[in-house]
Amino acid sequence: MRVRIRDSVGLDLLVEDLRRTGCVPATVDEETVHVIHPNARDAKEAVTELAFFLRAWQARHPEVVLTVS
Repeated sequence: MRVRIRDSVGLDLLVEDLRRTGCVPATVDEETVHVIHPNARDAKEAVTELAFFLRAWQARHPEVVLTVS
């Protein structure tokens, strides 16, 4: 899953929080991170859990706009 944020500070915060939860974020560029959820049983579970995490993260950081692809 790729997540795009137009705020480098927000991207740094997101990467840090993803690592704390056991995800593996890989920076693609200044605005984009590719996220792998290694503990998910399959791709569907990974997408579901990452979507839930990102909704909660967005609620805690409403000033940061993110796009998921």
